[in-house]
Amino acid sequence: MIENTNQGRIVLFSQNYSEVNGLPANVFIAKVHREEIYDKLYSSIYATQESELCFDNTSNGLKYTNIRDSPLIPCSLLPGIDVISCFGINEYLGHYRSDLDIFTFCKCTAVPIIHYLEEPRQAGALYVCNLTPMVRCSYEVSMDVDADDPESFVELDGPGSRIIIHEIDNQILLKSYYRDPSGELKHEEVILGDASERVNFKIIFDGYNKTNAIYAEDGSSIVTPFYNLDRQKLPYIDFSNGYIKFTTFILGEGTYLDVDLYNINQTAERKFITAIGNSRIIPFGLDGPMNGTEEGIDYLKSKGYRGTLWFDKGLLEKSNEREISYLRSLVANDSWEVGIHYTKELNNLPLEEAYRVMNEEYSYVYEKVGKKPTNWCCLRNRDNLTHAIYAYDNLGMTWRNGDAAIHAERDVGNLYDDTWEWWEPASKAGMSYPVFSHQLDVEPAIKYSISRSKFREWVDNYYANNMTVVSFYEYNQISRNTYDANFGNLQYDENLLSFDAHTDGFKAHVNINITAGNDTQVYDTTLEQYLDYKTEQDRSITFWVEDGHNYKVYINKLD
Repeated sequence: MIENTNQGRIVLFSQNYSEVNGLPANVFIAKVHREEIYDKLYSSIYATQESELCFDNTSNGLKYTNIRDSPLIPCSLLPGIDVISCFGINEYLGHYRSDLDIFTFCKCTAVPIIHYLEEPRQAGALYVCNLTPMVRCSYEVSMDVDADDPESFVELDGPGSRIIIHEIDNQILLKSYYRDPSGELKHEEVILGDASERVNFKIIFDGYNKTNAIYAEDGSSIVTPFYNLDRQKLPYIDFSNGYIKFTTFILGEGTYLDVDLYNINQTAERKFITAIGNSRIIPFGLDGPMNGTEEGIDYLKSKGYRGTLWFDKGLLEKSNEREISYLRSLVANDSWEVGIHYTKELNNLPLEEAYRVMNEEYSYVYEKVGKKPTNWCCLRNRDNLTHAIYAYDNLGMTWRNGDAAIHAERDVGNLYDDTWEWWEPASKAGMSYPVFSHQLDVEPAIKYSISRSKFREWVDNYYANNMTVVSFYEYNQISRNTYDANFGNLQYDENLLSFDAHTDGFKAHVNINITAGNDTQVYDTTLEQYLDYKTEQDRSITFWVEDGHNYKVYINKLD
């Protein structure tokens, strides 16, 4: 008998770009197509910023280059233009929503809001994908920054964090922003190192305590709550996203800002048996899945994929028995998740009325479909944290919306033709990000739906990346099992390991820190069958376990 003791760190993701010696497939520069009058006016006055990514043979790293053309008007006049433009924007936004995230962020950071609103924050951003969702983990980054104006900065968005990195007084300064319990935006800062050298720092993500701790190479550190107050207050354990993002902002008289990335590593505390997330799954679902979805669903099924169905009471009442039977079959036979798409904008209802609607429609969907809903949203996503807490505490459902789910990125949580310019390179890079859509079968698609050809390309991109499309519930439970799962009755010697698995009710992905041989076997004694497993580079093994099952790992086959 042994204890499941700590055994150092397990490497979940590692890219040394000098060893990669080229552009890896899991990175992409985002494009967001906009042709609004405001954007054209901004470009005419301030000039446009262009972003590119290449492998730099000189520095042996990824070079994320950003340049801005010369503005139409003299640089000496730009501060005056900033004041005039920002005054108009601030006045306009102030009439509608004084706590608008971008409004308050720019006010706190002294960044002119007109530059932050030029395009959605995805435009020109560098995404690094294939990281592993974990309740607790560390990110180690080695990089340097070179800009020709000290006002310019790099924004680093990790799970739950919004960080600004820029040069000041020949040093690289990092500022981590967050909202305090009153909603006021604050920050902590730490000096990363000399601006003439590459800087190395670590971000420790904690989804249980909802904090990020940042350590510089000299040992100095800061700890901040998650940036978003709603994400801080979620009533359930959070977990990290499957990516990190770098976005540059060239301000003042700046014409360029270069970021060189040398290493990105993700690690976690290792035990003899460690529950880890899965970087090869992406959560997907359908709103009110009654019309224009059967061909798309069948195409998902042909790849072994599944998702979440957010049932709408109004649409269910109008549906015939054949349509409802088809969807019931997906739930009962193909592991699709039952969710609720509430028929009302909950934000527009008094709380007592909102709770009544939530209870009544939950009961209706449960009775009609035959399985308890485990995820929810509402009409036009007009809901908030108060509704999320009620849904979790009283109905056992997690929230589709918010910064911890589809709103971690701006405007791409819905897969439809208008967001395809972002999703096309993202899906090719293996981006794991929670997303939903409406119709899948129409060409061209109606508003807020994805065209048939684009949807099939989206599915094919993930299939080519050896990734699986799953329900929100499956994605959430596997990720939360990195904290919830535990393993008892451990018996171990050089030939045999035996243990019991205890999870949150769903399967868990586990790594066993043994040295596998050519004839190592994994046996589920509860199911009485041998299991497939993956041998990692360090010869440890990874496989899936079920709640309440007993497992035996035959490390060395005995004669």
